[in-house]
Amino acid sequence: MKGSVPLDTSDPCLPIQADLSAMLDGELDAAVVRRVMVHSDACPSCSAFLQSIRDQAQAHRELAACQLIDSVLEERNREAAFGDGIASDLRRRLLGNQRQLAKVLYELGRGFVLMGVDPSFSRVVAREPVPVPDMCLRGRNLLDEVERLSVREQVHMGQEWVRAKVLFRQRDLRDPVENLAKGRRLLRETLLLWDDYHEARIYLGHAYQVEQKHGRAILEFSRVLDRSRNIVTRAFALENLGNLHLEQGRFDEAIGLFMELVGSGVIDQEPRFHTTYFNLALACGFKEEFEDCENWLRVLDEKFPHKRRGMAEEFEKRVQFGRILSRHPDVLSRFVEQFPTWFKGGEG
Repeated sequence: MKGSVPLDTSDPCLPIQADLSAMLDGELDAAVVRRVMVHSDACPSCSAFLQSIRDQAQAHRELAACQLIDSVLEERNREAAFGDGIASDLRRRLLGNQRQLAKVLYELGRGFVLMGVDPSFSRVVAREPVPVPDMCLRGRNLLDEVERLSVREQVHMGQEWVRAKVLFRQRDLRDPVENLAKGRRLLRETLLLWDDYHEARIYLGHAYQVEQKHGRAILEFSRVLDRSRNIVTRAFALENLGNLHLEQGRFDEAIGLFMELVGSGVIDQEPRFHTTYFNLALACGFKEEFEDCENWLRVLDEKFPHKRRGMAEEFEKRVQFGRILSRHPDVLSRFVEQFPTWFKGGEG
């Protein structure tokens, strides 16, 4: 954060406008995205500004009559007019290229989805220093937080920068359900601007999956598989779709998708997909096809020995899998002997 905070202005919205400009230029620093997420959600002016951009983009897509576009947007633009110069230029840039705008909306939507599903990501966001307008600062504790940041982060007094966690306490920025819904809305708008933005569609499908809207999730993942030829993109779709089938007890469908992922060779390029071997072992175990289950466990163990402890935590979460093994003591005994990090006698 040091060195990235402007020291010559007390306007808390200017740094966010600069961050948005950087995002448009492709500088997708994680801290920048987090700041824009939190600030734009807390600041009425910037929230109205971004909403006006989203409304205008939608209007240009849906409305053919320019006069009607102007009438629809006039009120929103007045609400969002927080200055000329930088803000006006930023508006032109955001609206000038649909794909650039789609990338910005994707990053924000992805962030809100992660806020809704990943507690560790939420903790990172909570630590992020963000600039906020005076109207969002209430009480002595907030002023104390500004003073502390002025020393630690070299932010001059008069610039209202606080940790995002302070705003979490002030506003409903920590509600996972609401954050998931915000992310879903932004990702849907992203896809209206850029229909083949496959990464956005994968995160949208994941949001639907978490919300238990399984039919919609399957549709989004399937669209990616129908349209993308990129091996890594397809792997993410295959993994997500396979996990959904696994959760729903459709083990044959899940195994088919996981096998396609393995057969693509992507795991050699992207070791992050090592969890596919874990999922294959689970799916075979649920079907009580223990020989295949054992084979996939061995592949996982031999190819990714540095992941053993992490996988042990995942096995501990799979209570149903443990119960199945407990009904087959000979199988469990064999697994305990071969994979002692993952299995203990009498447990899965």
